[in-house]
Amino acid sequence: MADPRPAFPPLPAGEGRGEGKRIAPGSAAPTTLVIGLGNPILGDDGVGWRVAEAVSAELYDPDVDVLCLAVGGMTLMERLAGYRRALIVDAVVSGAPPGTVHDLPADDMHRVMPHHTASSHDLSLATALDLGRELGAELPAEIRIVGVEASPAFEFGEALSAPVADAVPEALARVRAWLEGDWR
Repeated sequence: MADPRPAFPPLPAGEGRGEGKRIAPGSAAPTTLVIGLGNPILGDDGVGWRVAEAVSAELYDPDVDVLCLAVGGMTLMERLAGYRRALIVDAVVSGAPPGTVHDLPADDMHRVMPHHTASSHDLSLATALDLGRELGAELPAEIRIVGVEASPAFEFGEALSAPVADAVPEALARVRAWLEGDWR
């Protein structure tokens, strides 16, 4: 029996990397967005990209866009506009052991992402979402976070630490469950 899940087509060489590059094909008006957030050259901070790339490699659904982004605050909020639901995968530092996978609604992101989605030059994602809603932006009714616990110090390089690399399959399984409507 054939696998009922169609696969994403292979990516051309050089595709799928880069700020805001769409790595999964989408229809004219996809309603679901998966964002891999982080910086792929800062070790564990690239885990969101790794999970997003894995999603794009195994699942084809024209209603789902998958992006790899290295942004935060207002820019991230703007990327969410127009979708019905969104899931953000990112490295987090909350004090849990590295490799711990967190999943929660965006309203609870302050528990595991107190500073990561903010910078001194931008608003936090929570504040940007509040502002966007106040200004009438069409933001997703459902925004979820899958956070993979990283070590507090990110190091230059594309390799993930062993505990974070080992957590990628669990984070991917949680994204799959969310996409299939089986979020716990």
